[in-house]
Formats: sequence, C-alpha cells, structure tokens
Amino acid sequence: CVYCATPLERETATLDHVYPRAHGGTDAPGNLVASCVRCNRLKGDLLPQEFFLRFPWAGLNFMRYARAVHRALKRNARRAVSLACAA
Repeated sequence: CVYCATPLERETATLDHVYPRAHGGTDAPGNLVASCVRCNRLKGDLLPQEFFLRFPWAGLNFMRYARAVHRALKRNARRAVSLACAA
C-alpha cells in the first residue's frame, strides 16, 4: 500500500484517486495509486494534504513510494531513449 506500506495481494489491493474524483480528480494513471482497503477508506474524499495532515505516516510512505517510482521511470526512460537513438 502506498500509504501504510503493507504488501498488497491481488484480493486486497484497491485503486485510490490521489486527488479524489469528488474534488475534480481524474482516472489518469498519474492520479491512481495502489492502496489497501483500510487506507482507501481512511482517505475517502480527503485531498492529499488533508489526509497527510491527519495521518503523517501515510505522507511519509507516499513520498518514499513516489520517489522510488520516479527513479525507476527515469531509468527506464533513459534506456528507451538510448535504444531509440542507437537504432
């Protein structure tokens, strides 16, 4: 779970809208994260800053997760560009 860092199983994973649809959030991939049912219910329609103020541990885990994903995406993008330029 991006918020509590609990390992997710297919049966327990949910998709959470970081910016809730109730506040104009979309179904775009950048607005969807994997979370457990408990955290998804805790967050509900709260905006990220409201949720992280109430549950600071969730914000810390979210930042760790986001950083790791960002690094992995950058690495893969560099590889793709290198392969495209070499062709």
